[in-house]
Amino acid sequence: MSGQNLTNTPYSKRAGADWLQMLDRAREVICGEAKALEAVAARLDEQICNLAEHILSTSGLVVVSGVGKSGLVGEKISATLVSTGTRSISLDPLDALHGSLGRISAGDVFLALSNSGETEELRQVVSALKAQPVFIAVITGRANSSLAQAAHSVLDIGPVQEVCALGLTPTTSTTAMMALGDALALIIQERRGFTERDFARFHPGGSLGRKLVRVRDLMWPLITVPVVRPGTQLAEVLVTICGAARCTEMAIVLGADEKIVGVVNSRTIAGYVMRAQQLDLEASVDPYIQRPPDAIQDNASLSDAVQVFLRDGGDVLFVQDTAGRFIGLLSRRDVETNSGSCRGSRVVDV
Repeated sequence: MSGQNLTNTPYSKRAGADWLQMLDRAREVICGEAKALEAVAARLDEQICNLAEHILSTSGLVVVSGVGKSGLVGEKISATLVSTGTRSISLDPLDALHGSLGRISAGDVFLALSNSGETEELRQVVSALKAQPVFIAVITGRANSSLAQAAHSVLDIGPVQEVCALGLTPTTSTTAMMALGDALALIIQERRGFTERDFARFHPGGSLGRKLVRVRDLMWPLITVPVVRPGTQLAEVLVTICGAARCTEMAIVLGADEKIVGVVNSRTIAGYVMRAQQLDLEASVDPYIQRPPDAIQDNASLSDAVQVFLRDGGDVLFVQDTAGRFIGLLSRRDVETNSGSCRGSRVVDV
C-alpha cells in the first residue's frame, strides 16, 4: 500500500468508514467552535464599548501582544485594526522585556491576549507599563485572573472548552479571541466613519484594491492637461499642447461653465498644413474644434472605465464631476496597468 499512488486511486475506493469518521469529526470541530462563538457573543458586555471609545479618543497606537498561538492571533487582530483605519502594531512580550518596551508610548493602548490571564511575560510587561499613562486591555478566558485585575478593560471570552480531543490545543479559545478582535476592529471602523474610499487607500494592491479604485484616483488632474478657450489663436493652442505636463497631442476646449466644448487635435492641424502648405497662426481655433471623446464620472469604478474603453476604444476618456464640469483625463494605459488585466496595448475586461 505504501508504494501505491493514492492520488490516482478513485475516491470511491479510498473513502471507507475511517474517512466518514474523519469527516464527522471535522464537522464536529467546526460546529463546536461556532457554538462557542455564540456563547462569547452572549457573554459580551459594555467593556468592548469602553475599549472602542478609548481607542477612538486617542491618537496613540494599539499595541497587541500575546505568547504562542495567542501572539499569532494578536498579529492578525493588529493587521485588521490597521487595515480598517486604526494605527496598531503587534509586539512580542519577550522582545518588550528586553528593550522593545520603548515602542509603547504615553497615550497608547496595550491589548494583551491570554486565555489563562496568567501569562508570565505579559504580567511583567503590564507591571512595567503601570508607570506610564498607557491604557491596559486584555482578552482572556478568566475575568478574575491577574491580567484582568490589572487591566482598565477586560474582554472576557469565558471558560471555553477547546475542541481538541485532549482539551489542550488552543483552538476554540484562539477562535474566540480572533472573533472578538474582529468585532472590536469593525465597531471602531464604523464609529470612525471609515469609508470605502478610505479602505481603498489602505488596499491599493490586488483584486480588492482594483475593485475599490475610482476614476478620480487614476485621472490626470486638470492642471496637467492642455486646456484652451473658444476663440483662442492657433499659435497659443499649439504652445499650450507642447507645454503641457501630459503629452496628449490635443487640447481640451472648455466653455465659461468649465464644461467641454470639444477637442483640438494637433494631428488634424498638421494634416491641414500638409494639404494647404500654409497656416494662419493668428486665426481662431474654432474651425478646428472636434467632438470630444466620451466622458466618465470621476466617482466611477475602474471596472466602469474598462467597459467604456472596451466599447468605444480610444486612448483617453474625459473625466467630469457630478455637475458635468471637466476635471481631468483618464488614460487607457493607466487603466490597463491598474486593472491587472492587460494584453498588449488592449484593455481587457476585469
